Amino acid sequence: MKTDTSAIRDRCRFVRQARPVFVAIIFILHPSSFILAKGPARPGEPTEGYYKAEGRGIGVRWEVEPKTVHVGSDLTATLVITGAQNPTEIVKPDLRKLKPFDAFKITDVAGPPREAKAKEVRFAYKLAPRSVDVKKVPALEFRYFNPAAAPGKTQFPSTRTDREVEALITVIEPPKAVRVVKPLEAPEFLFHPATGPDALGRGPFAPCRWAWLAMAFFGPLAAFAWFLAWRRVYPDAVRLARVRRSRAARRAVALIRKATNTPDPPATVANAVLGYLRTRFPLPESAVTPSEIAAALVELNVPKDVAEQTGDVFRACDRARFAPASDNGLSLAAGAETAVARLEALA
Repeated sequence: MKTDTSAIRDRCRFVRQARPVFVAIIFILHPSSFILAKGPARPGEPTEGYYKAEGRGIGVRWEVEPKTVHVGSDLTATLVITGAQNPTEIVKPDLRKLKPFDAFKITDVAGPPREAKAKEVRFAYKLAPRSVDVKKVPALEFRYFNPAAAPGKTQFPSTRTDREVEALITVIEPPKAVRVVKPLEAPEFLFHPATGPDALGRGPFAPCRWAWLAMAFFGPLAAFAWFLAWRRVYPDAVRLARVRRSRAARRAVALIRKATNTPDPPATVANAVLGYLRTRFPLPESAVTPSEIAAALVELNVPKDVAEQTGDVFRACDRARFAPASDNGLSLAAGAETAVARLEALA
């Protein structure tokens, strides 16, 4: 037990002694330590156009290659900075944040490592003009810190790149795509024109009189053949229409015979006959009174006496419903069945 206790004490003592070392390592590696190492900004330091360059007389210029470029194609623009005393500390300008460079599509190009005693600093970009109206690489305002400025003079003088004629460029439209037609691949004899009296064949087609007669009879024969084929495919079309009509008559007669067992036999008889008429004849929906129904049947080529007899059935039903009873339900049903039979006989 004593040996374990002494070992634990030694470990605790080591941790207490190593704690300052760990804190120092974390402080050095933390990103905030780099911010503190830079120190505060210089008094009067510009917020725009200043890229941390220092020197007495710094110059900037553009080197552009090539001078002529198509719309949307890249040209290489190199910003050359001379006279700087701190080449490794200069920040590369971000042209994408500068309004005059909106006429270009900008791609940043990574450069080689800079040396502390380099006489010039070079920053390369890929610039793609967006239109033919672009005439030059825009001017770049470049401010720097002059540590040897005389009292009363500005410590952050400015220089520009627009004094260099090398920044002028010519932008042209891209060439139109030329469609290349692949030569036809075929046997050689197909490329030689035919000559001689048989070059055009036997001459134009001239039908004989039998051909004209066949064409004249072809139309009627085709129509008759189509009619025969239709009758063969649909042999029961007429019979089905008759069955459909007789089915409507049977349904109406069945309803008329059951009318005496309903609460309102006259109304049942009238509805059965009217339903038959609407199924058997294209009776208009507006025909609801006995006179209108009779007139509509006459317009549908039903004999006038049959139409009037049909109208009398509806009149009898109305009298039975709204006037003192003079007929019983059996007489109404018999008259209705007779009217339906007369109409069905016209089919």
